[in-house]
Amino acid sequence: TVRNICSDLEEWGFLDQPHPSAGRMPTDRGYRYYINELLHIQGLASKQRERIDREFNERMSTLDEILQKTARLMSYVSGQTSIIIYPDQRHVEISRLSLMLEKPDFKDLHKLREAMSVLEEPEQIGEIFRTEPESADTVDVKLGRELNQHALEEFSVIKAGYHVGDELHGSLGLVGPKRMPYGRLITLVGTIKDAVNNALRRLGGVS
Repeated sequence: TVRNICSDLEEWGFLDQPHPSAGRMPTDRGYRYYINELLHIQGLASKQRERIDREFNERMSTLDEILQKTARLMSYVSGQTSIIIYPDQRHVEISRLSLMLEKPDFKDLHKLREAMSVLEEPEQIGEIFRTEPESADTVDVKLGRELNQHALEEFSVIKAGYHVGDELHGSLGLVGPKRMPYGRLITLVGTIKDAVNNALRRLGGVS
């Protein structure tokens, strides 16, 4: 029965029931298994892809212009807060942090304020979004306790590095609740990352 299956999943650590009157919720282990083993990667809707192509086909003459536009576009298309880490790793561009207030997953405003204060701290968010050169071309997902931030245990991050040639310059991605449409958003972050790389290549590199 469904009840027996849920009990098994809870015993294996994939589901958790915070208290007797609450429904069962996926644990970090459950989300990780889903992302690694069960997730179906989805393509972008044609209108979303057209919007991305149109925005990046416009002439952009500075790094700031490219990254600021990227942050706004990524947040608009995804419906999630977007983060851009600049090449110096100290400057962070955040778009639509206020979207967190609209997410039904974040009902505890005190905890949400703690999380938002972490996201507004360049050093901490830079560490969370840091990508290694050898994995710069892949889209990575970190969630819950994997983020090593108590205030972000109910959050998930989808991130990728951007670069010109072989040199890694910074990272970009999304942050939101663990209950996100990963299949679509992983594709979106990968598509945006490729568009940024192409834009920086046309710009002639980053100093």
